[in-house]
Amino acid sequence: MGLLAWLKSDEDSVVVKTATSKGPGKPEVAITVGDIRTGRVSDPYGYQNEVVLFVRANKADRKAKK
Repeated sequence: MGLLAWLKSDEDSVVVKTATSKGPGKPEVAITVGDIRTGRVSDPYGYQNEVVLFVRANKADRKAKK
């Protein structure tokens, strides 16, 4: 699959990362591009998890500031 085909595909089918839900049972959830855009992902039990992204400086820049 080419890059343009991947970018144009359905946002809910492109899994970016899997993570552990904070809900009961703590099941694994697949976080998709669509989930990142809406800021929420549901686990199989219906628990709504908030999706938050963090951006930080690369390791070399962080060491230089000390």
